[in-house]
Amino acid sequence: MLQSEFVKHCLKFVEISQELNDNWEIVSTPNCEDYLRTTKLFRRKETICEQEELHDEIPGLEHNDPSSAVVSTMLKDEVYMIEYHVVYSFSYQVPVLYLNIQDSRGKILNLHSAWKLLEAFKGFGSKGIYQAVTQTEHPILYRPYLCIHPCKTQDIFDSLPSTKQPIVTFLSTYGPLVKLDIDPRYGLK
Repeated sequence: MLQSEFVKHCLKFVEISQELNDNWEIVSTPNCEDYLRTTKLFRRKETICEQEELHDEIPGLEHNDPSSAVVSTMLKDEVYMIEYHVVYSFSYQVPVLYLNIQDSRGKILNLHSAWKLLEAFKGFGSKGIYQAVTQTEHPILYRPYLCIHPCKTQDIFDSLPSTKQPIVTFLSTYGPLVKLDIDPRYGLK
């Protein structure tokens, strides 16, 4: 895919996004390296602490087995904001999905924390997320971002040569790996 084709497909994608009241936008840069951007919020219950108490220590609880224990778990809702960018790769000549994940305090998660979170979201196999998501410098912003390595993206496009919306195909294929689900109505437009 040429960069000019990428930009054309991005414009079409954003047009559909506006029709669907989704929040994708094109970010224009001074050196004409336009890219797509959106943000999504996710809630996740996280364990604050687990405490084990013997039944005998809990007032008002009768139990025949004094050696048994009760484990109480305290959970909290954690909110994460994931910012996604779809950027054109001049090396691979395909779109690349970049992302940053922030917790509710605004702290950007490091690679290891992101792996743990993404693994929790989708239940990947033991090495799945570790092979797919890496950390690299964003080619336009020059800051560390997570990305899905683009080495197999061209294979996806080659296997679906008649796709009229390669950005939708790309995001539908790779987005679920990083908790980015695309509205199925994108494919109908």
